[in-house]
Amino acid sequence: MGDAYRVEKELGGGGMSRVFLAEDVELGRRVVIKVLPPEMAAGVNQERFRREIQLAAKLQHPHIVPLLSAGSKDDLIYYMMPFIAGESLRSRLAKQGELPVAEAAKILKEVADALAYAHRHGVVHRDIKPDNVLLSEGHAVVTDFGVAKAVSASTGESSLTSLGVALGTPTYMAPEQAVADPNTDHRADIYALGAMAYEMLCGRPPFSGPNPQAVLAMHVTEAPQAVTTHRQTVPPALNDVIMRCLEKKAADRWQKADELIPHLDAVLTPTGGMTPTGTQPVAAVSVSDAARAFAQAHPGRVAGLFLASSLVVLFVVYAVVQLAGLPDWVFLGAIGLLAVGLPIMVLAGRQERQRAEAALTGTHLPTPTGMQRHFTWRKAILGGGLAFAGLALVAGGYMAMRVLGIGPVGTLVASGVLDSRDMLLVADFENRTADSGLATSITEAFRIDLAQSPVVRLMDQAGVTAVLRRMNREPDSRLDLALAREIAEREGIKAVVTGDIGTIGRGYVVSARLLSASDGSELVALRETADNDASIIGAVDRLSKKLRERIGESLRSIRGNEPLEQVTTGSLDALRRYTQALEAELRGDLERAEALLEETVAIDTAFAMAYRKLAVVRTNMAGPRTHVVQAATAAYRFRDRLPALERYLATAYYYSQVEFNRAQVVSAYRSALDVDPESGPALNNLAIQLQEMGQAAEAESLLERAIADDPVTQNFDNLSFGQVMQGHFEDAQRTAERYAAAFPDHPNVLVARAWTEAARHDYDAAARFMHELADQTRSSPNWQRWSRGTLAGFDEVRGRLRAAEENRRAAVEAAVQEGSPGVALALAVRSALHQARYLDNREGALRTVEAALRRFPLSQLDPLDRPYDELIQVYAAAGRADRARTLKAELESAVEPALRMFPERHLREASVAQGDGRPRDAIVALRAYQAEIPGCSTCGLPELGGAYDLAGDLDSALAAYERSVNDPDPSLICRGVGDLPPTLKRLGELYEQRGNREKALEYYGRFVDLWSSADPELQLVVTEVKTRVARLSGEPR
Repeated sequence: MGDAYRVEKELGGGGMSRVFLAEDVELGRRVVIKVLPPEMAAGVNQERFRREIQLAAKLQHPHIVPLLSAGSKDDLIYYMMPFIAGESLRSRLAKQGELPVAEAAKILKEVADALAYAHRHGVVHRDIKPDNVLLSEGHAVVTDFGVAKAVSASTGESSLTSLGVALGTPTYMAPEQAVADPNTDHRADIYALGAMAYEMLCGRPPFSGPNPQAVLAMHVTEAPQAVTTHRQTVPPALNDVIMRCLEKKAADRWQKADELIPHLDAVLTPTGGMTPTGTQPVAAVSVSDAARAFAQAHPGRVAGLFLASSLVVLFVVYAVVQLAGLPDWVFLGAIGLLAVGLPIMVLAGRQERQRAEAALTGTHLPTPTGMQRHFTWRKAILGGGLAFAGLALVAGGYMAMRVLGIGPVGTLVASGVLDSRDMLLVADFENRTADSGLATSITEAFRIDLAQSPVVRLMDQAGVTAVLRRMNREPDSRLDLALAREIAEREGIKAVVTGDIGTIGRGYVVSARLLSASDGSELVALRETADNDASIIGAVDRLSKKLRERIGESLRSIRGNEPLEQVTTGSLDALRRYTQALEAELRGDLERAEALLEETVAIDTAFAMAYRKLAVVRTNMAGPRTHVVQAATAAYRFRDRLPALERYLATAYYYSQVEFNRAQVVSAYRSALDVDPESGPALNNLAIQLQEMGQAAEAESLLERAIADDPVTQNFDNLSFGQVMQGHFEDAQRTAERYAAAFPDHPNVLVARAWTEAARHDYDAAARFMHELADQTRSSPNWQRWSRGTLAGFDEVRGRLRAAEENRRAAVEAAVQEGSPGVALALAVRSALHQARYLDNREGALRTVEAALRRFPLSQLDPLDRPYDELIQVYAAAGRADRARTLKAELESAVEPALRMFPERHLREASVAQGDGRPRDAIVALRAYQAEIPGCSTCGLPELGGAYDLAGDLDSALAAYERSVNDPDPSLICRGVGDLPPTLKRLGELYEQRGNREKALEYYGRFVDLWSSADPELQLVVTEVKTRVARLSGEPR
């Protein structure tokens, strides 16, 4: 073929040839080249083949694919035809099976027309079959005209095959062709046409068998069943046409293809006369119908109905967009289509109104021409439907490309760049404005919104700090892009988010980029503008949501999130303080964090996230309960402004600190973990609840998960606490070492070490850690109050009452300095409680408590901040049960029931009952108390042992006492350890009474060791116990 044609590909082969698609280089058109195989070409008389092909090439008909050229090269013979876009009838039948009657009749008519033309010019096809009929642009064209005849004539073969190649197809072969009758003529094509028609209407050929020979035999000997036998809806006239084509004898068939055409026209054309050119008939309708149609087509009515329908359509489209997570442009596209549709419907109504008017008047209208003929109700509605179908198709294609990661709309998750729930690191945004703190606030706002995504996780600031410490970098190092990429590569994080904020005119431009951590390549780049300060948060919101969409989060999920301005604040000043508060909390500077959060909520009184954080900080400071309740209540009140995760956290915190309901707390935290299984606050706080419920193993598992993903101080605190509660001291020691490595300067590291030693009853070691804490935090009233108050407890348990009193006075003054008079009063009252218990000095205890009440009158304290529990205990222990009852009644009157449902309410009942001399009632109350906090193995046990002791149930008293002094319990560091010495002494006494010398010596010995350095006034008690030990030691065993 030389350079004239460029072969593109092979399309496949027919029975006699291989078929190639090529391009005519000079004319730029596509052609089909069919090449006879060498074994056939070898037996072909090329000159005779050329003459037969020339005859076929003269055929020029709209339903015949013309031959463009033919030739030979070496042992190959080829011929060429135009390429017809479309499909073969064979392909259509394979997809649809039976064809509609009208479609089949139309195809038959056009093929018959082609055959009639060819036969008139002396060309017989010899291989009519569905494969050789092409369907293009709604018309049928026949291909390979005369090729079979040319091959047969040029080889001198008139039999069924030539050199083993079929010259005809058995399924459609006329009987005379099947028996190789040399007189076979054009009527064989009419038989083949009938066989093909039979298959189009019945979905099967007239004959089929196990092999070609069997099929050929059927053509010769068997009569086909009527078409209507297989398909009753075929018109009898059409059935007759086809069955006549299939007559066995050629003389009984249609003699010319032209004869079929009028009969096929009759099938295709409905009965009736012809419409005169230039007019359109008025339908035969009643006057009332015409009048109704005239009224219905009024332009105002059409426009009104269209607008009403449009509202329904837009509502449906909007609902689908929201529910299916389609892009916003789908809804805008629907608006555009409806805007175009309105004038079309009005024009169609105008045309219909004219027709109705003609019907009323009996006049004829000219036949519409041009565009006017398309303005009918049917076409207008059909066009609208097709337009919306097109919109749906485009939207579906867009979503498919997005989900499959194809093209520019494909998401990073779908394309495999990121995996779902991959961790990202947000670097500090660059500041290109005059406001030095603006970028820090924007970074935090961006991080908050991005953290709402269920598709990715973010490394939080605590995690970054831990990594910086491992890198021997300053924990407060600025997280610029270079450092962020270094951290990401160390921690296996795939991508880093960076950005900047700059000014543009009077407004701002905020940009964000997602970069590959490994090579810094840009994965996504986005930007948003803000007109002024007030609109910056909105710009950050839009920017983050665009990034979330590009990463792979569904639009439905993104739209389900509250706007960032609602989740956080619309005030940059408030956001700036909130960000600073988070940094202060991370450093352990809770006082600074509290002050900044108070300023934050003063600026924006509906900043729910700040209220929740304020409640958490105040709880961790162990400050006035009023302040905690106020913050937690505000966060709960504004919880609907929060994203799902924060909303559950706020709910849980409310029910843990305000209206105590453990079931609600646990449920809310589990719901938070359903939203984000790696949520550090949810894991940590659920673990606390599980610890209190006695499910320590699950709690430890949750805390290990939290530390792995979010190594904040609270997670280490509570993990260490839980391990000690289980008696896993070695694990607790390792946790403390990990804690110190991650946060070497944080005060809570010393607290965790003190917990471990206190649970081991090594109070000297615990006190050393607490002294170190007090020395490190001299400038912090909160830490001074906490550390000195705890030191007072360690002094008391060792009998060092003078040192205890000094530390407690320092703690009281620190509480006053930080503005917590209720806490100060509680600390002062504890001194009185230990006077009554240790020294049996009831009068002195009462004087101490009255002095404290004169300094801190209850009337000047909010009811929630009044230390009723401590006051009730001390009055009951000092023999003033009446005063204890009065205070209990006052509490129940001043504090609403929902706010006093904590387990400690049972301790109040027990104190009053024991003071009244009702130990059995005290036992019931203490049992109820323990049932609500099964995770605390020693809580209430000293009091329970005392109640059993008073009731004379010494076996139960022994069991309760022994558990209280032997079970590990780091919570003693928080609630006091003063019960331990008298409990040890009483255990020795009880075992001595029972004659169990070994046990008596054990507990007496522990008491003596504990009070070995007690104050002089307590040495009399120590001496007495030593005397008992000496006596018991001298007795024979």
